[in-house]
Amino acid sequence: MLNWDVQDVRRYKDKPFEFEEELDLTKELTTRSKDVLDADKVLVKGQLFNDNGLVISDVKIKTTLTVPSTRSLLPVELPVDVRVNEAYNVDSVADEEELEQYNVVIPVDDENPTINVYESVIDNILLSIPSKVLTKKEEEENIMPSGKNWEVISEDDFNSQKEEEHVNPEFAKLKNLFNNNDDKE
Repeated sequence: MLNWDVQDVRRYKDKPFEFEEELDLTKELTTRSKDVLDADKVLVKGQLFNDNGLVISDVKIKTTLTVPSTRSLLPVELPVDVRVNEAYNVDSVADEEELEQYNVVIPVDDENPTINVYESVIDNILLSIPSKVLTKKEEEENIMPSGKNWEVISEDDFNSQKEEEHVNPEFAKLKNLFNNNDDKE
């Protein structure tokens, strides 16, 4: 399952090794992250290319996760559509300059030379979860949690309240001036 022997991939010298699988990763995703409540089947489609001692992966991942709203903890369906490119350093022959052009370079174990895209798929799904997730209603109405004698306000609202409370000291002196005039009359 998304795990291939390097020799099998190397047989595809002139064309890419193509794959497409539909996986149920719900257990793996919910075990690795408490932020994942549920997951639809994951469609993984990609290619592996041989390139001078490297195996380059180009993988597209599609699924829908159910995650809690970061504001209310209500469940939110979050579509995930990620493209991942990684380089597997198979023969350890690539020099540093050659490796710098890739975002991720994964060394391949000499004793067990396999290309494991499975773990990469799980990692990249989890990395695609944003830090702020809201329900549609929370997004549209900008609803903030509140309770008896308390409420959560946005940073913008906080700053505007702070500006309203800030009194210019020059005007504060004038305020006392009018109080003195009332006493004289």
